[in-house]
Amino acid sequence: MSSFVGMQIGAVSFTDEGVAEVLDSVQERGAANAILLSAMSWLRGTAGRAHTGFPDHGGQEPDEFEGGGYFRPDPRLYGDSPIREFQAPEKEVQGFDILADVIPEARRRGLKVYPYYCERYRTFPHPVSVPGFAGLIEIDHTGRKASRPCLNNPGYRAFMQAVVEDWCKNHDIDGVLWGIERRGPLGNTLDADQPSCFCRHCEEIGHREGIDVRRAREGYRELANFVAGTKAGVRPRDGYFVGFMRLLFRFPEILAWDSLWTRSHKTFAREIYGLVKWIDPNLEVGMHLWQYINTYDPFLKAQYDLSELSDCADWIKPVVYQTPAGSRFKRYVERHTSSIWGDFEAPELLRFLYRVLNLDEAEYDKLAEAGFSADYIRDETRRTVEACPGVPVYSGVNVGVEAYDDERPIRPGDVRAAIEASYAGGASGVVLSRNYSETWLENLSAAGDTLRELGKA
Repeated sequence: MSSFVGMQIGAVSFTDEGVAEVLDSVQERGAANAILLSAMSWLRGTAGRAHTGFPDHGGQEPDEFEGGGYFRPDPRLYGDSPIREFQAPEKEVQGFDILADVIPEARRRGLKVYPYYCERYRTFPHPVSVPGFAGLIEIDHTGRKASRPCLNNPGYRAFMQAVVEDWCKNHDIDGVLWGIERRGPLGNTLDADQPSCFCRHCEEIGHREGIDVRRAREGYRELANFVAGTKAGVRPRDGYFVGFMRLLFRFPEILAWDSLWTRSHKTFAREIYGLVKWIDPNLEVGMHLWQYINTYDPFLKAQYDLSELSDCADWIKPVVYQTPAGSRFKRYVERHTSSIWGDFEAPELLRFLYRVLNLDEAEYDKLAEAGFSADYIRDETRRTVEACPGVPVYSGVNVGVEAYDDERPIRPGDVRAAIEASYAGGASGVVLSRNYSETWLENLSAAGDTLRELGKA
């Protein structure tokens, strides 16, 4: 019995190789029956070419990636949005519409189609590159602009709702894939990023909820100074973790403000879901779940109870990229041993987090090369399935996330193991990730061969 098999694709792959050629490749090699089109993105990993090495197809030199919309917006729908001009400026995609130019060919091949947008915690357009975007940016604890749009800014909500309405009303699609890869002020501050948001919209909500906004600002100022000191090698008198907890007890507004942001984030996802269903109840909303939320970060994992996704998603795609996971989790550990977990050496903290996060992977000095195991994929998929009964889970498996630094490149045997583990964990399908432009064809073929052997394609 066939299952959902999706492939994520950015516009540059179609302009590099041709629409028919790309669709034939993902169907014949990867056994895909759905395509997830990066219709708007400011993230190279979902919309550009690979840039630390090129696979055996597509462009073989860096593109001029800047990001934006890869479809022609319907100006009638953006009257309430401060953003109207946001089409991607790269020369490689000029004149190409990833929805209008791809969907007819996809339909002729029987492929389902989902435009895809992934919210990112860092990578957004520079405020001067998109007219009107400066007015949507978060404000940090000192009054400076941060780098991300504010979820509580009415202009940002109007812009994103216009984009989704445009996709749903003007294109023959099966639904939308909405990506969650953001975190609140606490996570940003602990990672030495800007504590935000303290704009007037967020402050108004805080006042209504009875939060002392002045104290929240002061608490984040103290926490940011604390993290800056630990990063500079200053050891707190009573230790790192005690120093961190002392700040939380002194300023409970730190957690209250982070909770306000997280609730706004969840509300935003529900609004997107509701908008899609209002336009057409038959359209599906998939939820892309960031690996930091479901795997790496205990603070995010505590804030995002997966069972809550059941009321804002028709299916869920948990990211379970196993080969880069070792290197990425190792870097997470290393960053935090110079922050609130500075009382630990990195190998000690790794073992502690394994226990807290219910992981059992390689030792510290072998982790980057080993990556995470197929057992991790099975167990993470099963946990998501159990948390969301009745909601299909399509595991986001790595067939081509380009490798950085000490990350181990994905190989055909890894692809096979990941797909087998996904179905062993109860998945109803898989999404071949992260982007077709990053994927070596032997890995795509390994995915298709495995799916056919399992009777899933």
